[in-house]
Amino acid sequence: SSGINAEYGGDTVKKREMKELLSLDEMKEQCKGIANQRIPPDPLFDMVGKFYRWLFDTWDQDGERAKSTRSANDLSWKMERAKIKQAEDYMKPLFRSLRRKTLDETLLRSFGTIAGAILNQDYIAANDQYLKTAIGNAAWPIGVTMVGIHARTGREKLFAHNVAHVLNDEVQRKYLQAIKRLMTFAQRYFPTDPSKCVEYNA
Repeated sequence: SSGINAEYGGDTVKKREMKELLSLDEMKEQCKGIANQRIPPDPLFDMVGKFYRWLFDTWDQDGERAKSTRSANDLSWKMERAKIKQAEDYMKPLFRSLRRKTLDETLLRSFGTIAGAILNQDYIAANDQYLKTAIGNAAWPIGVTMVGIHARTGREKLFAHNVAHVLNDEVQRKYLQAIKRLMTFAQRYFPTDPSKCVEYNA
């Protein structure tokens, strides 16, 4: 929708105007290396922003197309539109920090890994990375970081990878929730082998 495109610096379009979006394969080509941990941050900001904006716009358009097949009083459609609108609001700060290249690099690379898994239609891997990002290693006993003569270095590495604080930051918690909804949509919209799918409704 226009809000997302404007927020990330894309072309402003009239609200709900349908535009031609890239296919999954075309986006995969444009985002080559998005999950590569050695890619420099600068191009990664652009790729991550482009990917999530594309996925959101795909969801938004799918919701609009569904409107023509539903009655005006269809509650499930109204709930889906409400989710899309809420996700749009939740994603705005993320797109702003990507555009300004101020997003924490650990989160940037985590979101790149999630994006790469979605592009490969490996929703199990995407969900695993999502959980690592949301929960981190918070459940690990503190003693695990104190073992060995190089405990300080190991502990610092663990804490650098542990981004569990994301759930304590209201803005980050919200855009992480929006990314989870995008993952759920992607699995439905770009179906694949059940062995690579998450049973969200189980």
